[in-house]
Amino acid sequence: MTMTADADGAATPAPRTTAIPTTALTDPDQIRWLRDQNRRTGGIRLFCLPHAGAGASAFRGWPELVGPGVQVTAIQLPGREDRIRDPAHDSLEDLLAELVPVLARAVDGPYALFGHSMGALIAFETARRLVAQGTPAPQHLFASAHGAPHAPYRNRRVSTLPEPEFRRAMQSLGGIREDSAKDSAKEALSASPLLSTLRADFRLWETYEYVDGAPLPCRLTVLSGADDDIPPLDLALWRELHTGPFRIRVIDDGRHFVMRQRRQVAEVVRAGLAGEF
Repeated sequence: MTMTADADGAATPAPRTTAIPTTALTDPDQIRWLRDQNRRTGGIRLFCLPHAGAGASAFRGWPELVGPGVQVTAIQLPGREDRIRDPAHDSLEDLLAELVPVLARAVDGPYALFGHSMGALIAFETARRLVAQGTPAPQHLFASAHGAPHAPYRNRRVSTLPEPEFRRAMQSLGGIREDSAKDSAKEALSASPLLSTLRADFRLWETYEYVDGAPLPCRLTVLSGADDDIPPLDLALWRELHTGPFRIRVIDDGRHFVMRQRRQVAEVVRAGLAGEF
């Protein structure tokens, strides 16, 4: 069974089911990067970016949760799930150089971006580059579990740790307990492909440098877990990076809220896409 990482580090089995195919995807690059989660067309397209170590399957089931009128398209980053053999990017600039042209060709109507944790950073910079090159702005950006990109990086830097220490850091972030019930997860985390992907993801995150640019002309919703440790000021600073309506929604959970509180998160997204704030 293919393994993925959950909530920025915890190793969990990826679903056995495959992404639902869509006849709309004929571009080879789009086929490699995009995983349409439903066959719905029309309405607004929601591009979703997962947290560190995770893949497109993190957004399986979202079409039913966000309701009609939304085409959910998860982005499959290299180095995970069915792209486990593709080396993960350890530089955001290198990742965006490949991803942005794919999305620019895929945008054929109104769209929005959702990113969780590391995915929020990628979503923000993707939106900036799309707009800068003349692609219409997203209607909405959802930044989940991440402080504003121009706030200081406050997490422990782990990407350069020796492998045993890096593995322990990933286990700690993912909440992997030191008991026999988690043996399979610990073994999966030790596997070279997954560990390499996690190291690349955290290096991408840790080496990011914010550069001033034009604010995004879109709505912005910031989601945070009530028990997460992101400073409120870092969340509020997102307001400086766009020109549309802004809100912060707090979910009753910690870092894992996007997986544990899927219905609450989906309702925030549904309401945001409908302009209900």
